[in-house]
Amino acid sequence: MGPRRSIFKKPRGKGGGGRQQQGYMSKDMKKKLKKEQAGRPPPTRFQRSLKHIERAQEATQAQKRQIEAERKYRQESNASFGGGAFSSSEEEEEEEGQADGEDGTAFEELAVEFNGPLGRTVIDSADESEEEEPVDEEMDDEEMGEEEEMDGEDKAVGMDDEEEEENEDEAHKLDSEASESEDEEEELEEEDPNDLSSDDDEDGAETNDPYMQHTAFNLSPAMLETIAAERPRVEQSKLSFPGLGNVLVELPKCGTVGKRPEPRGIFETERYAKPGTLPTVPDPDAPIDWKALHVKDKIARNITEPLDALQRDTFAILNAYQDLHVTQRSFENADRFRYVYCLHALNHVLKAVSKMQHHTVKLLAAKAAGRKRKKPAEDQFRRKLKVATVDEEPSAGLECRDQGFVRPKVLIVVPFRESALQCVTVLKRLFAGEGQEKGVLNWKRFTEEYGGASMAFPRKNPKPADYERTFAGNIDDNFRLSIAFNRSTMKLYAKYYSSDVIIASPLGLRMAIGAKGEKYRDYDFLASIELLIVDQAEVCYAQNWDHLLHVMEHLHHQPKSTEYTEFSRVREWCLSGWSKFYRQSVLLSAFELPDFRSLYNKHFRNYRGKVRTVARRDQQAAGTIRRVVVPVAQNFQRVETSTLDGAGLARFAHFVNVILPQARTVAMARCMIYVPSYFDYVRLRNHFKKEEISFTQICEYTPDGKIARARDMFFHGSKHFLLYSERAHFFRRHRIRGVRHLIFYGPPVFPHFYPELVNLMMKENQNPQDGVDDASMTVTVVYTRYDTYQLTEMVGMERANAMIKAPRSVHRFSTDQK
Repeated sequence: MGPRRSIFKKPRGKGGGGRQQQGYMSKDMKKKLKKEQAGRPPPTRFQRSLKHIERAQEATQAQKRQIEAERKYRQESNASFGGGAFSSSEEEEEEEGQADGEDGTAFEELAVEFNGPLGRTVIDSADESEEEEPVDEEMDDEEMGEEEEMDGEDKAVGMDDEEEEENEDEAHKLDSEASESEDEEEELEEEDPNDLSSDDDEDGAETNDPYMQHTAFNLSPAMLETIAAERPRVEQSKLSFPGLGNVLVELPKCGTVGKRPEPRGIFETERYAKPGTLPTVPDPDAPIDWKALHVKDKIARNITEPLDALQRDTFAILNAYQDLHVTQRSFENADRFRYVYCLHALNHVLKAVSKMQHHTVKLLAAKAAGRKRKKPAEDQFRRKLKVATVDEEPSAGLECRDQGFVRPKVLIVVPFRESALQCVTVLKRLFAGEGQEKGVLNWKRFTEEYGGASMAFPRKNPKPADYERTFAGNIDDNFRLSIAFNRSTMKLYAKYYSSDVIIASPLGLRMAIGAKGEKYRDYDFLASIELLIVDQAEVCYAQNWDHLLHVMEHLHHQPKSTEYTEFSRVREWCLSGWSKFYRQSVLLSAFELPDFRSLYNKHFRNYRGKVRTVARRDQQAAGTIRRVVVPVAQNFQRVETSTLDGAGLARFAHFVNVILPQARTVAMARCMIYVPSYFDYVRLRNHFKKEEISFTQICEYTPDGKIARARDMFFHGSKHFLLYSERAHFFRRHRIRGVRHLIFYGPPVFPHFYPELVNLMMKENQNPQDGVDDASMTVTVVYTRYDTYQLTEMVGMERANAMIKAPRSVHRFSTDQK
């Protein structure tokens, strides 16, 4: 290895002045300089790039000065031939036009012979910066090549070995990035004519494809005023589907927006998005024509099983791009719902990807054709003229606006990794075929991270069947998975901003978004979500409903960074901030809750309308109270309150003043208080500590050791009360023994918990040494007028309405009256 070269250039002078000047530096000074140089931080990539840019600018200015000098030299040379015989003025052009063909040919030969050593043509200084001429582009390329060579030479002169090693590492990085870009370019495969169902129709009005009709046009002023109102005006209609049952359809009711003059001129041809219509009820016995439904051929050939009535009804609503809220999800139909919404999501993504790739190829072809455009023959030796071509279309016009601010367009929210595994499995089967892994990247890594073993369930005293089915598989609730699609590959673990589909849990999204005040936050990837699917909403509610609300509040914000945005291709309605009106939202839950209805009313703003299922009266006639088998009196006490905000305080006051004094008596020993809300649980716990009441507690945050001790003390009667939270019962499903009196601080959110907890009071679970009569056991439920949904699931619709409207506030049920 050769000697190290100093980064300091030797000063040039006469008589060896540089050597004399360097001689004044002693060894101590040299050591000091080396220490200072070693302590300096290495130049960043930005600083090096900035230095190269400055050198390139200097080289460009030098090239311009050289070109200007050559141009003046040519003019002086032409003038020396007497009268400027080869100048390019307008008068000479007219004289040359009057010359005959032979003289013109001789003139061209003479010009070529003369301009050979000086340059082929006389270049005007005013046209040097024009990029649209081919000759200038070639010259710019040559200049840039010379600048790069000059920069390389300057860089080699003042560079030591450490900088050379850094540059080699950077070169390797650049080579890898270049290879990645080449791989991305290879993804732009040749278009399959059989797979372009919607690409041929550039105008959304000329096709019946629901995707094009939904995304191709802007909203009309009347529609925008209707759906942007605080309380949108809607028109409700009831329909009956063979599989879904009764549904309620809400369509925006557009009115005339004042008396505006009719548009004229170019605005006369502007088209607006068509409003939504009532969904078509499919025939359950008719064969399915996937081409008529505008499903991509790549997906249709992988659909091997026919859809049943429930799946047909659901797909008919989803394919019409209307919002959907289903309250009848169960373990039996969960796979069928999952198959349908994965089919719709994949169809939406492939249409968008095909449209984007089709436009990309079209723009590249137009750009290449523009570079190869030749000049007229008569302008070969004349002054370059700017000709305005009004018949040419821009490279990226309205027809190429096919994307949002960022690439992710589908968001699927599920509670566990096992649910994500099932969704990806369905997407893989629809994309690649049954049992095929060709074209699916990182599949082995995905199965290792999202598969895993299920939690161990006890064989003795087994858990309920719904508990084992809910928590089967990998139940990790903190994950985010991004998937990228093109015509032939499905890439798992793609970068967020290079993906099309994101499957995540509410907690995983909350961790990525962050909270207000945090230094590192990122929610730009949610700016252009076109399809939102929330599955197993009741499980997400049990985890933490605030996480999902936090995600909803950060949808469709203006991105803070424009790194991943191509503004020339962003849709106009996205630039206008109307993305939330184009987003299709799907919410699947096992039952109805006020929080679900609030999400549906507040955040489902699709201009195409929205649909929600309505249970039939015969389905709601019998609630879960019929599953109670223990002969015990069940008392329902209504708490009077006039506002929803004051319901919590009214409930607490009623419990402390009316129920608690009776429950503290000796006859009410071994009383378990079931609390649905964790905030109410904390309030009661603090009150019990303040009043020094004998109690023990079990919540979702209680360690296993304390849970076992609390259960033991309650069973043997050493503690009078047991505070038990609903989330603890959901995630642990403990079989509490020794319960003699059961108080529901509020109706349980999960309706099947009511008979399950009441049936824990059976004789087999009691302490045989207490000697208390079974007839003395009681069940008390506290409710308000705002607990209608929970009461309907528990006692049925008719009984719930009667209990809410009845003048008396106490209602009693027995096992025989169920």
